[in-house]
Amino acid sequence: MIFSHTRFTYFEDTQEFQVMPPLPVHEQPAAHLSKAINRFTDALPYDKLLIDVTIHLNHRIQNKDTTNIPDLHLAITIQPPEDDSVDDMEILKPTSKWVGECGLSSDYNFMVRKLSGTCDGHRDIDLALIMSFKERARWQQPKATSITAQTLHTSPVLEYEEFIPARINKSLKFGPVIIHSHVWIDISEVRYSVFRRGTDGHFDFNSENPDTFAEGVRLHYHPLLIPAYALQTLYPTVQMSDVEHMLRDGANTLKGYIVSLMEGMSLEASAIQLVCESNPMFEPIWGAAVN
Repeated sequence: MIFSHTRFTYFEDTQEFQVMPPLPVHEQPAAHLSKAINRFTDALPYDKLLIDVTIHLNHRIQNKDTTNIPDLHLAITIQPPEDDSVDDMEILKPTSKWVGECGLSSDYNFMVRKLSGTCDGHRDIDLALIMSFKERARWQQPKATSITAQTLHTSPVLEYEEFIPARINKSLKFGPVIIHSHVWIDISEVRYSVFRRGTDGHFDFNSENPDTFAEGVRLHYHPLLIPAYALQTLYPTVQMSDVEHMLRDGANTLKGYIVSLMEGMSLEASAIQLVCESNPMFEPIWGAAVN
């Protein structure tokens, strides 16, 4: 089966070719972060017609050598006030500031290679993110001789709404997904890795220097694996303080960049001061990221 939005990745140096169909569970963390970014930038009182901040999901970034399609792409474009004394206008290109990759079945090193190529070709990028899922047991399709496979093969093709149960036990809110006695997906954690461009102008994806790297994990516990005395504990657990700090620093850097664009367009000092004095919080709601 070929999915209509299948993505192809080719690494020329190793002659590797990968085919990936983006799935909803795969895109969820990037979509969640995009909402947090939008909430932050919407709260900044700048003229959105003059400065446009756009979050792209699965949108290509091109340079003269490569084309990359990150799962998350934050781009800023300015459109200065028109000069009525001339007939033409300048078309300004967007500036990429954040990029991110999500991986369910993708290898971590594969995502690093994609991000590295993207960041090397776009020197204005400030933050690079990797959002990787870990499965408790790697997915396998039902065996041809299993009751599950035989039931599905002999049943009519179902719409998505018919295939997914209308109700589930509350204990299964965070997985695993079991349909026809087969485990289709069982996520044990979602790990967020955030990299900041170093003072030397480069990303170091091999360093764990806290000045340029932060990592957080959202752990998913199967209720059967939780000790009885811990059943009242809210799960999944969240260990995201370092990532939140890095992302908030990155959001404030975005704010500073927007201020510099306003200054470059010689906008009114009072308008610039309003943005400088505003202090919106960048607050991802991690509980919504994988529900």
